[in-house]
Amino acid sequence: MAGISLILFITAITMGATTLWRGLRQGRPAVILGYAHATTALTALTVLGVRVFTGPENLLLNSAFFVFLLAAIGGLFTLAVRGRNEPVMLPLILLHATAAVVAVLLLIAGVAAGG
Repeated sequence: MAGISLILFITAITMGATTLWRGLRQGRPAVILGYAHATTALTALTVLGVRVFTGPENLLLNSAFFVFLLAAIGGLFTLAVRGRNEPVMLPLILLHATAAVVAVLLLIAGVAAGG
């Protein structure tokens, strides 16, 4: 399950980076791609949560889940405070993305450790 979650998170990060790039280039992000990013990330978080709460203990996976949860809250906060036609809020997005990258690194380590 952790491997499936990793694939989904990498897909979500790719979509998020594409959304950010298009947002910076065109002045506003592609909304559909942003929603696909959020849906994929929340699905991956759910899959990882099932593994964390039902599988054997793995501190790296537990840590990855917690950091992903913080990243998800940051992403939802970024979405909530941004107006419809406002430009991209780069500092909030970078904080959200940094948390997600740290969590992916933890997830990779957890999967490699037998998670």
